[in-house]
Parts: sequence; C-alpha cells; structure tokens
Amino acid sequence: MDSDSDSDGSHISATPPRDPFPPPRRPPPPPPKPPTSSYKSKIKPSSHSETISKLKKPSPKHTKPEPPPKSIPQTEPPPLPSPIGTLPFQIRRPPNQPHPVSTVRSLETLPAGFFSTHRASFSKIQKPSLSFEPEITPQKTTERKISISDFSDSSKTSNKKLPNLIRADAPLPPVNLQKRSVEGNFVKLNINGYKRKFTTKGKKTNSYSSKSKYFKRSKRRVKSEVNTESICDEEGLVAEIKQQPKSEKNIKFESIKAAISAVRKEASDENLVRLLKAMYGYDSFRDGQVEAIKMVLAGKSTILVLPTGAGKSLCYQIPAVVLPGITLVVSPLVALMIDQLKQLPPVIRGGLLSSSQGPEEAAETQRLIQEGSIKVLFVSPERFLNADFLSIFSATTFVSLVVVDEAHCVSEWSHNFRPSYMRLRASLLRAELNVECILAMTATATTTTLHSVMSALEIPSTNLIQKAQLRDNLRLSVSLSGNRMKDMLKLMKSSPFSEAQSIIVYCKFQSETDLISRHLCDNNISAKSYHSGMMARDRSRIQELFCANKIRVVVATVAFGMGLDKRDVGAVIHYSLPESLEEYVQEIGRGGRDGRLSYCHLFLDDVTYYKLRSLMHSDGVDEYAVNKFLCQVFADDTNSHGKVCSLIKESASRKFDMKEEVMLTLLTHLELGETQYLHLLPQLNVTCTLNFHKTSPTLLADKDTAVAAILKKSEIKQGQYALDIPTVANSIGVAPSDLLNHLQNLKVKGEITYELKDPAYCYKIVEVPSDFCSLSALLTRWLLDIENCKVWKLDTVYSAVVFAVDACEKAHGCNVSQQTSCLQQRVLDYFKGDNNPDVLDKMTHNSPFLRADIKVFLQSNSHIKFTPRAVARIMHGIGSPAYPSSTWSKSHFWGKVYTDRFQSSYECSEGRTYEFCWERCTFVCLVSCENASN
Repeated sequence: MDSDSDSDGSHISATPPRDPFPPPRRPPPPPPKPPTSSYKSKIKPSSHSETISKLKKPSPKHTKPEPPPKSIPQTEPPPLPSPIGTLPFQIRRPPNQPHPVSTVRSLETLPAGFFSTHRASFSKIQKPSLSFEPEITPQKTTERKISISDFSDSSKTSNKKLPNLIRADAPLPPVNLQKRSVEGNFVKLNINGYKRKFTTKGKKTNSYSSKSKYFKRSKRRVKSEVNTESICDEEGLVAEIKQQPKSEKNIKFESIKAAISAVRKEASDENLVRLLKAMYGYDSFRDGQVEAIKMVLAGKSTILVLPTGAGKSLCYQIPAVVLPGITLVVSPLVALMIDQLKQLPPVIRGGLLSSSQGPEEAAETQRLIQEGSIKVLFVSPERFLNADFLSIFSATTFVSLVVVDEAHCVSEWSHNFRPSYMRLRASLLRAELNVECILAMTATATTTTLHSVMSALEIPSTNLIQKAQLRDNLRLSVSLSGNRMKDMLKLMKSSPFSEAQSIIVYCKFQSETDLISRHLCDNNISAKSYHSGMMARDRSRIQELFCANKIRVVVATVAFGMGLDKRDVGAVIHYSLPESLEEYVQEIGRGGRDGRLSYCHLFLDDVTYYKLRSLMHSDGVDEYAVNKFLCQVFADDTNSHGKVCSLIKESASRKFDMKEEVMLTLLTHLELGETQYLHLLPQLNVTCTLNFHKTSPTLLADKDTAVAAILKKSEIKQGQYALDIPTVANSIGVAPSDLLNHLQNLKVKGEITYELKDPAYCYKIVEVPSDFCSLSALLTRWLLDIENCKVWKLDTVYSAVVFAVDACEKAHGCNVSQQTSCLQQRVLDYFKGDNNPDVLDKMTHNSPFLRADIKVFLQSNSHIKFTPRAVARIMHGIGSPAYPSSTWSKSHFWGKVYTDRFQSSYECSEGRTYEFCWERCTFVCLVSCENASN
C-alpha cells in the first residue's frame, strides 16, 4: 500500500539549519578518515544543537582555528574548489572502496550498483532470498560492488524523490553559506514571524541541561549508526536500511534452507516447528495450524475455520516455501491483498495483480511470474475472467496451491456473498490452472455455508479443520440505549474502556461515522472516521495513524478492519447492531490479538433494527423485472452466437430498477448454473468517442480495416465519431481487447485521439433459453431465498443480544455489565446449528393507514408508473437505481412505515397499484366513450 506517511523518507535540506545563538566559527573539517565497518545511514535535518553529519561538539572556549593540514603531493591536477567541502555534512563511502569521495573527484564514477533504484511496483521481490543453487564466492577485488541485495528486506524502505535532493552524478552549483554571526537575512526568511529567532528568550538555561541534551542525542546517533546503513539512488536519496552482520544473515538463511529441506523429506511436527522457529521466531504453532499445513503439504484440499487473528495466513506461507511451484492467493479486496503482501516474511517473494495497477506494473509483475521470481501471488476473483492472466499458467508457470481467502464469499447463503466468487469452483481451477490442492480459509461460517463451500470446491467433509470461532480473552456486553451518543461517551470515560489504548467503533451508516468522530474530538478523545465513501489515500492514512497509535479511536463502517495488522486493540464498540452474528464475531475478533483482555460492547436500540431490517430488502427484484432483464440479455439471439454482447451497467440498472451487483449475480448464475447460457468476459468501457488528426479518415480507412469498420458502424456527433466497441469488433471478427490495443497504437502514432466511457458487462451467448417465463420464475425464487436469508440472519443477531439483556439468568459469570458466557453460547449454537431457537421477530404490527397512504401516494404521483416493489421501498425509506433516495427522500411518504413488515407493504402496494391502474384505465375509457358520443 502506498503510504502517505513521510516518516520513512529522508532528505537533505537545501538550506542548512541555523542556531538561535550562533556558536563561534568552527575549524575546517579534518581530512577524510579511513572507512569503517558501519557508516551513517540516514541524513536528517538537524535541530539547533546538532548538525547533519557527525561532527565534533564545539568547544565552549573560543580558540583559534587550527591551520589546515598540508596536502600531500599528488600526481593529479591541483584540486579545484568544490562546494562539497563546505557543506555541513560528509558523503562517506562504504567499506573496501579504494578512496573516499573527495572534493577533487566531485564527478567521479562510482562502482556499478552503488546507486540503487527502487521500482514502483506492487511486486515484493525481497533479497536476500532463498536459493538452492550452489553459492559461488566472488574473488576479492579492489572495488566492492554494493547493491540492494547486500541488505535485508529492501521493500520496506520508501524512496521518495524530493525536488531538493542533492545528486551525486552531476556538478553541484556553488553553495552560499548562511551568515552565522549577523542577522541580515533574518527578516527575509521569517516574514510572518514563523519560527521566531529568539525562542529561548527569558528561559533559564544552564550548562548541565545543554550537555545532557547533547549526550542523549549523541547516544541516539551512535545507536542508529550501529544498526543501519545507507545507500543512495540516482536522485541522491539517502534510504535507511537496517543492516545485520553478514555472518548472522548467512546463518539465518542457511538455517531456513536446512529446515525447508527437512520438511520436504518429512513433514513431521519437529521439522515444522524448526521451520517455524527459523522463519518467524515462534516456538510453537497455534491450534489448528499444524493440521492444516500437513494436509496441504500432502496435497489434500482443505477448508480451515479459525478465529480472526488466529494465524490463518501462516497456514499457506509455510507450504509456499516448501512446495515447488507458485502459490495463488485469491482475496476479495485490494486493500486486503496489499496488507497481506506487506506481512509476508522476508524469505518469501510476493506480488499482486489488481485493477488499480497500470499496464506497465501489470506487465512487469507478469514477467516476474514467468521468470519464477514470485513465490506468492495475490489476485482478485475477477482476474479469472482475463484470458491473458490464465495463459500465464498454461505452460511455463506451475501452480502448487490455490488459496481461497474469505471462502464464505463462495456461498450465496453466507453473510457476505460475492458473485465473482462463484467462479472459484474446483472444476474451473483444475481446468484453467491444472491445480490439485485448494486451501479454503474463513473465520466465520455456519454449517450450511461450509457445506456449500465444500461442494463448490470439492473438498471432502473429512478435510474440515474447525476451531472455536471466539477467543477466550474477549469480554462481551450489551446494553439498551435511548441516547447512544451520550451513553457511548460515558462508556469511553469509564473503566476499563478509559484504559484502552486503541478502540474501534463500528457504525452502519457513513453519516454516523463523521458525526461520532467529531463529537469524540469535541470531548478530547482523538478520533477519526473511516468509510468507503472516502478517498483510498485518506483511508490508508487513517489506518496507518491508527496502527502507529497516533489516533486512539477509529469510527468506521464495516469497510474497516479486513487485513488490519494491529494486535493491541483494547476495545471494540458496536454503535449499531451488526447485520449477522458472522459480522459480529468478525468485528470483535479484531480486538485482543495480543492475548490481553479486550472489551466488546454493543448498544442496542430498536430504531436501528427497524431500519436495517428494511434495508435487507434493498436487493430484491420482481419476476417482471427479471423477465425484462433476460429479454435484454438475449435480445439479438439470432445473430449473437459467438459474438460479444454488452450491457451498459448504469443505464440497465435504472431501466430494470436493479442494482449492478444483482445484475452481475444473475449473469454469473446464467453462466455457472445447471445450464450454461452465456460466457462472461472482462468488463469494458464500450462507448468510444474518436477524432482523426494526421490522416483523413477515408485515406486511413483504405489502409486499415478497423478504421473502415469504424466509419461504417459509427455516428458523427459534433465532428466526432461515436461508436460501440463490441459492435465494431464483431464486424471485423476480433476481440474487443484487440480492437482497443489497435486504437492505442493509432493514438501513439498521432493518427487519432479517443475517449472511453460507459462501463458494461460483456459476454458471449452460448445457448438461448427456450422458456423465458420459467427461467425468470426460477431466478426470482433463488434471489428471494437469498433475501430472506439476510433477514433471518439479522433477526438472529437481534434475538441473541435481546436475550443477553432481558432473558439471561445471570449465571456462569454473567451480570448486569457483562454477558460473555451467554453471548458466547448463543454464537456457538448458531455456528454449529445444534440449537436453532425461535428467532425473535419484532415486526408484528402493520399500520392501519397503510392502504390509505399508498392510495394517496399513487394519486399524487399519477404521472409515474410504479411497480409494487418500488412503492414498498419508498414507504420503507429504501432507495433504488430508478428511485434514488436523493430524489424521493423529500417525499412525505418516504420511510413512513419502516416499522412494518416489508412483505405486508409489498402485498398491499401490489393490490393498490393494480386497483389504481384499473381505476385509471376505467376513467380513461369512460372519458373516451363520452367524447365519442358527443
């Protein structure tokens, strides 16, 4: 992840710092000393009491400067004046160099590899890395080449290229040193009084305090010199690299090699613990890790269920270094992939492919994959739609293991179903990647979800490893609240929450996060909001500050926490009710990863429950809408076989009043269902606006068939050619991606410029359904079951917390302020499925004025054709693509019956809609007859 922090960057300021009280003139720097084994790693801007380079502390006595030493006669030309000698720092050479960089050789050529570049890529190629080839010891030469491979974990350094860095490969301009004894330019540099000169005026100082400060700073400098070294890139950046003695590094990597070889011979507990100790420094595995690693090394597909923060990543990292091929890790979020990539141990080379990468970065990562330089590759499930990606693994690259992270997303009955995960089926993975072993990992899954995942990935039930999904160090509590803001502030200022160093507050709505964070800041609690509506850079910055303990509280939606590597979260507060027990367990699992007690509190109010229950119906669709959608997908069935079709996402979403995620779910089901009706392709921007520049279109069309097809298939609007990419590609018999590549080549030559817009789903029709009505009914029932499952999960978590507050017998350690045992038992029963208590349903009443309200609403909006579901959504305060909340929330009827059952509102809307349509049709007929008689 690109860091916004500037803590890792180091640069040399172009303006030397000045003391408030200038010391006496210092003697000229002594001649360069012989190089030592350790040298300065990071040149930082200094304060008034220390300089950038390591100079002697000035003597308090005023003494005459010593005359400069006589130069030794040399055969070289006399030295020319150089500004390097007058700068307040020294550029030092690494050891074993024949001569130091001096003022005489300001333009000397340094050995190859002295300056290192840091490629901006998502690939984590770390050196030194494991290699089982025989080592060749180079002979000693007069010059030692220094490269990034001499250091450990180079990927952790941040090479920020700043404009004021001093280059070492170009002549330096004369440096005008600042006057140390006069104040002539003081006003010029401090126009607005910023950093006033006499900051210590009126303060009492003594020699002891200044000496102690100097001693502490000197001690820190000496300590940093021992543990770090520095290298410079071609822009002059001084990057800090932690340096270990070479002998220790060699010993460490030799021990890892030996441990890996031992595990390859025999994957015994003793050998695995030895490898664990060598790679991570741990003395023992956690519960469930050894079993999973052994089964993967034996080539058995496995499903692993471990609590959040229990070390699931280690269960594929160790097999990755032991198995011969590449390990492919499928993750749902790019942010999660980046966090996992950063957490790889230094001996594992990692990389990722994502949609946020540019073409050059993606091509570079693919090249490294084909070379075998990457051992663990992170990808999203959408990547399996890309034929170019799959072609990498067809011949050259061998895949030993496929890891499906957050495997519950495969099942439509999970709390976080993702249509793209439906593609991750064992048959597809074996056919495309030729892989036999699959490791599915999740922290939360019910028995139904597990069976669905194991069926899709063809994992035997005997290969299930499942441990307790709640850790023992979590203290759970629930309270009813009429004023959550006031109660939460009171909770945070009381023990034990007041002692918690880091706290996460989870909300359901983005507006709540901003409101709560401001309220906490107003009450002297350091807090920041975090939600998906923020810029990715801002979210990354907030997470970094939270992990560095610069922010105490993060108020976030469910978007925060996946891949969070922070072990000392002392408390998790749920400001809103979670949508399921899976979500509740996952979020409280982010606390107490260091083994210490973590306190998890949930505020319960009925208003939030009512709103969430209404929102559970936001993805529902009518059979009429599904039928229209299918007719659009198979509109050109006679001429569409084998050709690329497209469905523009935004316009189709409004037309069918269907969310984009629901449309993708339907398309995925049409591809992966019992009968394959179509084949999905990667999404594209299909509308192109094109201009010709260098050559006239007619002349260019004579030489280029693609341009000729564009002229035939496009429309001219305001001098621009507007065309549909799939239509033109089909006319010349090429893939849309090939046509886009051709347009890019013409753009590079200066022939054209073009813009792309309108993201669309692309697909090829395999078979046209024979009965649209029966298929529509089947798909509608399937979507309705998913909708009802979400409602049931919300009712289940609501029942659990209400039981903990009202019906708990306060036994087994439960009391008024803590219900750990009660909630743990309800969670355990839910995931095991052994005990399915009656789910509490508070939506037991309907408004007596519901029918009248719907009638008035339809009459006041008679110019709009509503579906029954659209009316029910508006009455419950649910926005949709065709009826967005930004427009309809101004209506008096918006959310008026959100406490009623949605199904009752839907049925009532259905009846009143048909009655209103019948009354309107009857009225129109009567008026027509009356006009005809007259």
